[in-house]
Amino acid sequence: MSQIPRIAIIGAGPVGFEAALLCASRKVDFVWFERGNPGQHLLMWGHLQTHAPFGKLVSKAGMEALKTAKLTEWLPPLEDPATGKSWVDGYLFPLSETPELTGKIRSGVDVIGAGRANALREDDERDGNFILHLRDSSGESSIEVASVIDCTGVHSQPRPMGRGGISAPGEMACRDRISYIVEDILGADRAKYAGKSIVVVGAGISAATAVLLIAELAKEEQATWVTWLFRRDESLPVKRQSPDPLPVRDAIAAAANHLAARGVGNVECHGGCWIESIRPGSNNQGLLVSANFKGESRTFEADRVVSLCGYQPSKQLTRELRLPMEPVLDLPPTGLPSDPELSPGPVGAEPHWYTIGSKSYGRASGFQISNGYRQAALALAHELDAKPKGWRWAS
Repeated sequence: MSQIPRIAIIGAGPVGFEAALLCASRKVDFVWFERGNPGQHLLMWGHLQTHAPFGKLVSKAGMEALKTAKLTEWLPPLEDPATGKSWVDGYLFPLSETPELTGKIRSGVDVIGAGRANALREDDERDGNFILHLRDSSGESSIEVASVIDCTGVHSQPRPMGRGGISAPGEMACRDRISYIVEDILGADRAKYAGKSIVVVGAGISAATAVLLIAELAKEEQATWVTWLFRRDESLPVKRQSPDPLPVRDAIAAAANHLAARGVGNVECHGGCWIESIRPGSNNQGLLVSANFKGESRTFEADRVVSLCGYQPSKQLTRELRLPMEPVLDLPPTGLPSDPELSPGPVGAEPHWYTIGSKSYGRASGFQISNGYRQAALALAHELDAKPKGWRWAS
């Protein structure tokens, strides 16, 4: 019988890479699964600039591994913003080629379920190994592991745009004409937007970014029009931080609010509304988006909808484990000592299961990648019953 791996890491984004590097540096036996390709969620917005300088997006362990392996030539300048693509190409991909991580990632493997190998959720015994249900191109299988670090993130679970936070009637049926990410509006996806009427739903930085890009496109393609709908009953869509520690992010918010306030850039803005329904137009041409404004219903014609209402963690993976999410923001137990930044969720009842990265923030915004790196160090230290190098335990 083969030895049971000490740790399984699920997800190969930046936090998954950090967890793998730390396991390798401490000679911990681990397996590593990624449903798609490494850094796939970063490539979803690979054309966009990061809000923070690139030097704030990498870790000490990662940089040391790249320098030792002489693989730093693809790194973007540390003082400049990167893009999602350059973060993958310049940092994650070279890390996968370091001696520590070469051949470790099992890409194309979806972990579709997890449980205790010899117990059901209702059984009180919670100290056994975990069993993970795997699916890849060759079929389905399972693997038994002693511990799990879940770094799967939230970007595969966009929140729906309907009233009350549920899907609007017709939303699923019209999904082929709805984008839940900021597409490459000025580049590869230009044809979807140029000369078209677009409805953007949401009031965060992602929605602001989409509106600014469409407004920029409208300077060249003057028939392009964007209708911006959001729930907050205020004249300015984006709530700004004062001061914002990320000036690039604040500049996006300020520029988008300026467009909304002045009604320029082919932008029409409506606050205080809920999306009631989405349905195809006459002869299946375009979409009809119905929205409720304080009891009054209005319908907007659109060629495409961009829904940017945030993301939320999936509950499917851990539904057979005792990992209840906090009921308001879907904060999961991290398995770490309670801390408002590093472990904001409830205390769980599954020893040796750690949920870190953006998933640990549930539906809330404000996650910083540096916190994910710290969580990885804490999770491994907690698992090995040692204090993490360079970090302090929360008091």
